[in-house]
Amino acid sequence: MANKIKAKIYMVGSTAGVEVDIKDKAKFLEELKKLSSENDFYIHTDEDGEIAINTSLIQAIEFSDETDGKRGAGFSSN
Repeated sequence: MANKIKAKIYMVGSTAGVEVDIKDKAKFLEELKKLSSENDFYIHTDEDGEIAINTSLIQAIEFSDETDGKRGAGFSSN
């Protein structure tokens, strides 16, 4: 079973992050880049509900692998 990666998405002008579980970091980033270029929303659904994130307002994304608890560099918008 593959380990889940936690992605914490920080929005422009906010110090709070939105945390989502993802399976594949590369696919997640590609999806966000595509949505951002189309000025579209990223929709995430889990057991807590649904959230829509305006991809043009993403400042940074912090990744944390559950196996080691270390965070890694993410994607940052211009």
